[in-house]
Amino acid sequence: MKRYGAFLLVAAVLLLALTVGLVSNLRDLGDDPDVFGHANFTDVRQPLHPVNSTTPHGQISLSYIEHMNNNYYDRFSYTVTEMQTAKWLVDELLAIGYTWNDIEIQEFSLGEAGAMLDMDFVMDLFLFFDSTPFANFGFRPSEQSQNVILRIPGRSAETIIVGAHYDSVYFPGASDNASGTALLLESAIRMQGIDNYYTIEYVFFGAEESGLYGSIFYAEQLSQAEHDNILFMLNADVLLDGDDLFYMAGYDANGRPGANSITEKWDSIALDINAQYGFNLRPLPWGVFGPSDQLAFLPHGHTAMFMAGLDVTGEIPDGDVTMFIYEMNRAMHTPHDDIHFMDDNWPSMGETNMRAFSIFLEEMLLADYSHAG
Repeated sequence: MKRYGAFLLVAAVLLLALTVGLVSNLRDLGDDPDVFGHANFTDVRQPLHPVNSTTPHGQISLSYIEHMNNNYYDRFSYTVTEMQTAKWLVDELLAIGYTWNDIEIQEFSLGEAGAMLDMDFVMDLFLFFDSTPFANFGFRPSEQSQNVILRIPGRSAETIIVGAHYDSVYFPGASDNASGTALLLESAIRMQGIDNYYTIEYVFFGAEESGLYGSIFYAEQLSQAEHDNILFMLNADVLLDGDDLFYMAGYDANGRPGANSITEKWDSIALDINAQYGFNLRPLPWGVFGPSDQLAFLPHGHTAMFMAGLDVTGEIPDGDVTMFIYEMNRAMHTPHDDIHFMDDNWPSMGETNMRAFSIFLEEMLLADYSHAG
């Protein structure tokens, strides 16, 4: 039975590879080396959204989601489109008003980063079919991806990591994960010029969909001193897959999610926001082990949070957290992961979810954790 199941899995992967490859548009790979050289970012332009905007929380994020949805369809790991999205992120950060002193491009190849979700075999299949005349997935000749890092120094060296992956699975990826990417961009605009106490490091992760490659590589490159300076890690992923607003927070306590003074502070912030704005931010501690980029930080002992908007009817089911994440969604990894489809079918969800998560993130970044143990 196990062999039969493995055969079906391999057959399904092969069929997906052929199907997607056959319908993929041929892409102009262009010059692969040094795509992030400073000389490639000489054009001065206005940001997509005005700096120092008084726009309500969440509206800036929605603008970015629509832009990524319409202009960077199919941002799969290690592809040209993923790289072009990363270049746009850098360009937008520069347009917002940050400089190259604030930005780091962390490039890595497929062989340099370990996969947490056992996707190496699948990636080998994709790369094999990409080399045949029958499919073109648009993989870069260098088989490289990249993390885009923005650092905002604070009065303290203690660092808050705020992460979101920007790659997607063959579809517009409005929820998974233009939503998290957009949330970070909005936050970067709103935090600009604030005399923040903690150092903030926004990390736009590449190659999440193929096995958390980007976040694993990022965490593995940190020195022990840099790990010691991390206060906590916040991860935003699939924020528009339902109107149940979860924050899944904890740390790896012998394989179990545990509470500490930081997670208790987050609970207090969520309760205050719910009371003030009428939101329904819901804690789900064991969800911190869900399949997303915060997993790369748990083995290092960091407190982490996974924010997600999911679709739960009735009681939250017991069982495997990965199955919970995948079953409680409306659009992830389907053609419905398109902001226009979502606006037509769930017209108020985008505005509500992004507003709630934007306010929540800002309050967590500005909170006092001086008594956190």
